[in-house]
Amino acid sequence: MKMEEVTFKIAPEEKVKKKPSFIKPWMGLKYLFKKPVTIKIPYETIEPAKDYRGFHTLDWKKCVGCNFCGQICPARAIEMTWLEVDGKMEKRPHPKIDYGRCTFCQFCVDVCPTGALGFIESYILTTRWVEEELELFDWVPIHPDKFREIQESYRDWRFPVEKIEFNKETKEVTYYLRDGEVFKFRILGYGIRPPAAAKPKPAAKPTAKPAAKPAEKKEAAKPEAKEEKPSEKTPEKEPKEKAEEKPPEKAEKKEE
Repeated sequence: MKMEEVTFKIAPEEKVKKKPSFIKPWMGLKYLFKKPVTIKIPYETIEPAKDYRGFHTLDWKKCVGCNFCGQICPARAIEMTWLEVDGKMEKRPHPKIDYGRCTFCQFCVDVCPTGALGFIESYILTTRWVEEELELFDWVPIHPDKFREIQESYRDWRFPVEKIEFNKETKEVTYYLRDGEVFKFRILGYGIRPPAAAKPKPAAKPTAKPAAKPAEKKEAAKPEAKEEKPSEKTPEKEPKEKAEEKPPEKAEKKEE
């Protein structure tokens, strides 16, 4: 079958080119007397629609560490993280979300096989341009029940954590929640595989001890070696004894 040819009509430059106007720029002044369409965040808030795609929530017990969320994320905003809570390492890694990259598409929520990763309607996260507050944009989400409790108590749709502290030496992270609760955990490493420091050491194999040799042979060999040594040195002592005996013979000849 032959393909039909398609012809495109191009508008002439006379119709495309616009003539300069001195009145249109001044028409923007009319918006000075109208109410603004935007809101002043965080001083003003708008109640979001039901099931609005806001911040993430995570049920740590349901999470199996499959990394489906990290693979499907178009912005590469999710990194699997190994955590330690109350001195015990979590069995599986959990997603750590960077809101500096996240586009809130919620593909990660849709692909989660266990429903551990979810979202909530809260959406406001502002800082005072302080470097310490930038830690708020990179976090491991908290349990949905706790997030929902904070959201319903304040109803201002703000981030549930007031401050996040990260100790670079101990790798300890501290969440200061808005209701006064403090939550701590430690980061052990990143990736799907557990970090080398957290891997259990394999049990040492018992080494086979060499069979002990009979002690009687050693004891029997030692006295034989001692007895042989004096027998070798005996001929050296004989000439000395002869030399001691010769001087008295000469003395007897002189007396004669």
